Amino acid sequence: MRMALHWVTTGMYCVWLIPTILQAGERSNIRGMGMARTFVASSRGLDAVGINPANLAVDDQSTVTLSIMPFGGHVGSDFLDYDIYTKYFTGIQTDSGRVGRYLSEEDKKVILDSFTDPVARTTAEIEARILGVTYRVKDLGAVAFTITDKMGGIVDVPRDYVEFAFYGNPVGSSYNFDGAKILASWTREYGLSFGTEVKVGFLKSFGVGAAAKLVHGFSYYEVQRFNASLTTDEHATLTATVDFLSRRAGADLASARLWRSFRLFPEIAGKGMGFDLGARGEFNSYLSFGLSLTDIGSITWSKDTQENSVDSTIVVDDPLNEEQRQMVEDYLKGQRRSIGRYSTPLPTTLRMGVALEIQKIPDMEDMPGELLIELNYNQSLIETPYSTTAPRVSLGVEYKPYPWLPLRSGVSFWGTDYVNLALGFGISFTAVEFELASENVTWLFSPKSFSKGSISVGLRFRI
Repeated sequence: MRMALHWVTTGMYCVWLIPTILQAGERSNIRGMGMARTFVASSRGLDAVGINPANLAVDDQSTVTLSIMPFGGHVGSDFLDYDIYTKYFTGIQTDSGRVGRYLSEEDKKVILDSFTDPVARTTAEIEARILGVTYRVKDLGAVAFTITDKMGGIVDVPRDYVEFAFYGNPVGSSYNFDGAKILASWTREYGLSFGTEVKVGFLKSFGVGAAAKLVHGFSYYEVQRFNASLTTDEHATLTATVDFLSRRAGADLASARLWRSFRLFPEIAGKGMGFDLGARGEFNSYLSFGLSLTDIGSITWSKDTQENSVDSTIVVDDPLNEEQRQMVEDYLKGQRRSIGRYSTPLPTTLRMGVALEIQKIPDMEDMPGELLIELNYNQSLIETPYSTTAPRVSLGVEYKPYPWLPLRSGVSFWGTDYVNLALGFGISFTAVEFELASENVTWLFSPKSFSKGSISVGLRFRI
């Protein structure tokens, strides 16, 4: 049926648009990204903000630290790799510019075969620390003030959704779209963090820390429920059942107008508070641990809050009948209404880990350079546009053949990306430090078939 196909393919376009726009606390931590986001025990200074505020208590040999717009981005998909995207979804170059590509039966099969599960997930994030500054108070610890922007999106696409977009609804076909999901958000955090040392008898040292954050939300969109099926019987009668519920607030992230008229301080659509708690300690000179619980809190959305819902069963036995076509179109537009204030949680995350400094182990003091090995467990407690509840284990390594040249690598398992290999490095002098890292470096070895990628870069000054 032509009308149903138009609606689903239009919806698919909106779903794929979000990852192309969105390129959340962890991405601007360039050191940690180079170690596969392994940082709860060993992060120091501004790197501790948003990860473990207790690590601010450790002296990083500076009184004041200022970061210059460190940022990081990540995109990954369970079914779209770079080769499929560029070959089938970017058009064909002609003398008159790029034009759309007409998919052959073989092309459609390649795309559908890329689904390893009935529902595939695509994620995208970008984080930029607009301002970051720390100040160390002698014998008390350190305080940090940061302003951090985060954008993130999660899109779950059923395989049946794509198949229907390709083939429509031939006689005898049946499709199930259950499991479709969209989460997208843009927020800004104004954070004040503090870490200090306290006395604990059986430990060489022990620190605690806390942070308070004022959170401004600029945009939010969520598909709360999507249950739909389409069946076409042998008489070409289409029966469609649709149960859909979404809500939004603030600016529309999928609007080209928003990005053409981008403002550094857009209209605030929601406000909230968040808190971080952390602890760290040293068992001896070479073995330490870290524990934190971050982003405890929520945002209340109050600007342009809307809800859209559809709950109908539609039967169409004559797709050429204008009244039936109009009925389908009216139903699928849904019922949009204002819903007033509502709240969404922050990405509350539990982190714990241990770190080993090899060169400080007895009988290892003569090894060349400095070698740090850290093991972390990371568990997001709530699914948000910036986090999923899949646990993640990571192992990170930092080696300094010279004090000014930290080389980093790491591997992580499970989580959103299942398996990641990370690489990074820094060039660090007394007053300035440059860092570059990627949590997903498989694109270096498979430049055409990679499906996940990330990059983080930053510059820091110390006094």
